[in-house]
Parts: sequence; structure tokens; C-alpha cells
Amino acid sequence: MSRCCLFFILLFHSLTVLAEDPFAALDTEIARFDTEKKESIELQNEFQQYVKSQQNDYQRWQQEYLQEFDQFQQSIIEKWGKPEPIQTGYDVNFSEDKNSKTVIDYQQEQVSIELIIDKGLSLENAEKAIKKQIETLLLDKNSNIAQVFSEDEISDEGKITISTIEFSEANKHKSKNVIIKQTQAQAQEIDKQTDSVLLTDKSLTEGEASIRATQAKMALLKSSQIRLKNSDEHYVAAQENANNQTKIVSYVVKLPKNSLRKRASKYVDFAQKESKINHISAPLIMAIMHSESAFNPQAKSAVPAYGLMQIVPHSAGHDVNKLVRNIDKPMGVADLYIPSINVETGSAYLNILDKRYLKAIKNEQSRLYCTIAAYNTGAGNVARVFNKDGSRNINKASKVINQLSAHDVYLQLLEKLPYDETKHYLKRVNARIALYQ
Repeated sequence: MSRCCLFFILLFHSLTVLAEDPFAALDTEIARFDTEKKESIELQNEFQQYVKSQQNDYQRWQQEYLQEFDQFQQSIIEKWGKPEPIQTGYDVNFSEDKNSKTVIDYQQEQVSIELIIDKGLSLENAEKAIKKQIETLLLDKNSNIAQVFSEDEISDEGKITISTIEFSEANKHKSKNVIIKQTQAQAQEIDKQTDSVLLTDKSLTEGEASIRATQAKMALLKSSQIRLKNSDEHYVAAQENANNQTKIVSYVVKLPKNSLRKRASKYVDFAQKESKINHISAPLIMAIMHSESAFNPQAKSAVPAYGLMQIVPHSAGHDVNKLVRNIDKPMGVADLYIPSINVETGSAYLNILDKRYLKAIKNEQSRLYCTIAAYNTGAGNVARVFNKDGSRNINKASKVINQLSAHDVYLQLLEKLPYDETKHYLKRVNARIALYQ
């Protein structure tokens, strides 16, 4: 067994109690990388230079983001005893001092406002404090609460609860699980970047691209190992220095009636406009917005991806810039928070997937299923479902796909896609298309 394989097993098999193995297919990729390295040292040396030149900007951007992300999570844990989860349709904002937070859970259709208060404060005064906090948020037109309740007064029928700040092994594990989920998502972005390079650089072979992806994932794994170790150490330190004189008062209320419909209606015109331009169905664009951000234009994931259709500046954003706008650089984050630009970019990326990456798939319904999955995980990972040798070559996979019914394509994707998150994503988007017909 290679050292790379052993490293992978030790790092992630030790965390099976926290989450599923996030890179079950990476072991094979690393083994292939070792073989290719032995077979062609010259190729390896040349390709090292290629990798260095292509990845420096992205890795620098990613490292800076992860450093800021980890510092922010640590500051949250010091106050609250636990991290905030990474999940779609979950929008959380903290005050500058981190003593209050507002969470909009679009999946559960509810809002919670939480405030850290003195442990000795009476229930009556705790209720006054949380109501004052709600009034302050409603007056701040930039707060997520004010935007959600802009046309409705927040209900007085919400539930107020008092809870303790808990440092525990379970919450420490949650902190590590945040890093694992983030690593999973970032690995898929590496796959998407590899697909993009193969599409735009015809001189690059699939073997060379495989080396590029494997090296990047190995670096990501090593970085994650360090972050997991630091997470444990920081959590223990936060627990030892915790302020035991505070507690949490929470106010939970349902979102306004027809909240989803109202949010969705704001972006129908964008979807219809881009549908005509990019020859992608408007219901698909709406279903992806629904699944990616719950129609929150300020959504930001831990990858990070931004806005309504959750665009990553250095993968989908760069693809659209290069192939559609003739600009060979990543997109700016500020632009992705502008709804019209975000929907334009996401729709153009769907067009790239449908009309370029997956164009060899003849059946429209089969191609739709593959496009949905590829939007989340990349066309190469879709190809791996159908290529018995694990190849990321989508044209090779298309020959297999074209021999199958659309239903069988869908079932194979659900069974064999390398990431469970993508399987759930395919189900969600496919089901929601009907809502917007």
C-alpha cells in the first residue's frame, strides 16, 4: 500500500463516526497517480510546472478564505460552545460582538433570534432583552430578518426559551464535521476545475488532468488534517476559558405565509430571460435556485459559493467568464451577489454543461439528469458513474448512456455518484422542476 493511500485511510477512516468517508474514490485516484509517476518521471516534472502555474492563484485564494473561515468559526465556538452547521437553505447572521445571531431556516420555514445574556437575568428581563433585539433588527434594513419580514410584522406568537451554553464532545465533533463537509465540497470544485481544463486545453491528456486533480486533492487532504487537529485544540482551549456566567435566550417564529412563493416570484423574470438566451428551461433554473439558496440572493456556502445559484468564482464563474464573456479570470464576489448577474452566470453554466460537456448524450431527459448532477459535482464525476474503468471522459461515458433509457440513467446516477450529497441534490432539483412548470 502506498504512503498516500495509507495517509488517506488513517485520516478519514478515523472519522467515520462523524460523517461518511468523503473521498471513497480518491484511494483509486492516488494509486493511479503513483503508477503514472513511476511510468513517466519526465511527464511528472513537466506537469509539476503546469500545476504550479495554474493553481497558485486559486490555492492562495482558498487558503486565505479558509484561514478567515476557521478564525470566524473559532470566535463563534468561544461564545456559543458550538459551530454553525453547513447546509443549504440556512442563513445565519451574527452581530459584530458575536453575542447575538439570527437564523433563517428556509427548510423548516422558521426564524430564530438568539441572544447571549447574563446567567442571573430573570425570565422577564430575558424576554425584554430578546424583544428589544428583534426591534433593533427590524429597524436595520440590511438585516436578514428585516428583509424576510419586510411586508409582514413579526408574529407575537413565537416561542421564547432559555438554554445553557454547552461545551461537549458532541459539539466538538460537530466542529470537525464542518471541516469534513467543507472538504467534500471543495474536492468537487477540484473535479470541476479539472473538467474545465480538459474542455478548454485540447493539448492536455486525461492522464495529465488526473495527476493535476489528484495532487490538488492530496494537498486538500493534508490541509484538512491540520485543520482537524487545530479544531480539536481550539475547542479544548475554548472550553477551558469558557464564560460560565452566561446563557442563551431564543425566540423562534414561523416565516410569513407564502414566504417561498414570494421569494421565488422576485426571480421568475430573470429565469425566463436567461432561459431564452441560454436555451435552458426556466423551471430548471428556478429549481436550482430553490435548491441552492432557497431564493436568498445573499446566500454564501462554506466552499465558498455565492448568491442565488451558488456560483464559485474560480470554477463555474471562471468557466462562464472564459467561455462566454471572453474574460480569462475568476468572477468577482460582489458581482455574484447581484441577482441578475448571478442568474445570468448560473444559466450560462447550465448551457455550458448541456451544450458542451454533455452534448454527446442524445436523449434530452438523460442529458437533463446528467446536467443537474454535473452542476453540483462536475461532468467528470458523472462520467465515472458509467465508465467501468473510472475514467472521467464524458464522451466515452455518453456511449454507455446512449444505450440506456432515461430512467435507467437516473437510477444509475442515484446509485453510483461518488458523493451522497450529489445524489440528494439530483433528487431535490428533479422533484422541484415540476413546481415551476
